Amino acid sequence: MRKTIWILLGIITLQACEKNSDVYNIKVDLDGSAGKWVRLLAMVDRNYVTYDSAFSDSGSPVVLTRGVDGVTTMYLTMENAEGTIQMLVDNSNYKVTGSLEDYKITTDSKPQNDLNEYNERFRPVNEKMNEMVSVLRKGADPGNKEEYENLRQEYYDLYDQRDRMDSVYIQENPSSFASVLALRSTFYLLDNGQLETALSRLDAPLRQMEEFKYMQGKLDRMNAVAVGKEYTDFGLETPGGDILKISDVQNGNVLMIDFWASWCGPCREANPELVEIYNDYHDSGFDIIGVSLDRDSASWVKAIADDHLTWYQISDLQYWNSEGAVLYGVPAIPHTVLIDRNGIIAGTKLHGDELREAIESLL
Repeated sequence: MRKTIWILLGIITLQACEKNSDVYNIKVDLDGSAGKWVRLLAMVDRNYVTYDSAFSDSGSPVVLTRGVDGVTTMYLTMENAEGTIQMLVDNSNYKVTGSLEDYKITTDSKPQNDLNEYNERFRPVNEKMNEMVSVLRKGADPGNKEEYENLRQEYYDLYDQRDRMDSVYIQENPSSFASVLALRSTFYLLDNGQLETALSRLDAPLRQMEEFKYMQGKLDRMNAVAVGKEYTDFGLETPGGDILKISDVQNGNVLMIDFWASWCGPCREANPELVEIYNDYHDSGFDIIGVSLDRDSASWVKAIADDHLTWYQISDLQYWNSEGAVLYGVPAIPHTVLIDRNGIIAGTKLHGDELREAIESLL
């Protein structure tokens, strides 16, 4: 009888130590948390929203406990703090220690352990990039602008190196949940075929992540408006409030749809060259229609005037939910779609000399 009781107690203890598959348990013991709310944030329509929170009244560890479906990317932070800790949350046990800037996560979650390993591998290059960003944000020294430009170029080179490292990691780790996050940050560099290949290589459990579904949805849209297919028509408002459709402008012309926004630095940097291209070929039958992903009408109109954009402009001021951007699966901006006189898509993501050559071949 006594032996039976000990066996039952052992079973109960074992069950108590197993993770509850219905909820996560995140024990947070971060520096500076005393007297503050600790929050777990989710990303909804590119905005942070509080998914879970707890108040640290004495600075002792707080525990966040709530259920999630599958694996969800979330961000741990504290009240009045700027930094966040990216986490892959499923219904597992986590312990987060250290600080927002230098933290450690111990867990029985495979997705989070994948992310821990990924972050450790990339720590040296990430730290170097963060150091460079801190210097670049201070702006150029008026007496030594060359040094600033050299540092900025070095940062861009390091950024490209990081993208290549991500590509290698994704290929070498098809079962790592971190590979989905790595691909999510670089997929806009890939064409349709490359993205399809990259997604197909990832193991089945990873395909339930929202990031995977997002990229698959983008790929489906990109395939629907791929080179060689007829363009998809849509109409949005001009700055004057009239509805203008793509077909109104194409109408037998060689037309480029330019997805851009006033807040997009690379877009604004590309505009002077685009003005030159428009002026060089417009009289021969080339036109442009700009589709802005702005949210503020005044900023949009001001950028049009400041950058001397004399071609057609439309927007629904819906940011990344822009009808045009959704229809064309726009992964990042600036993004261009070149359409020939017959309404067939002849190229995408074209800029500079490559764009000039394509226009000349179609006129």
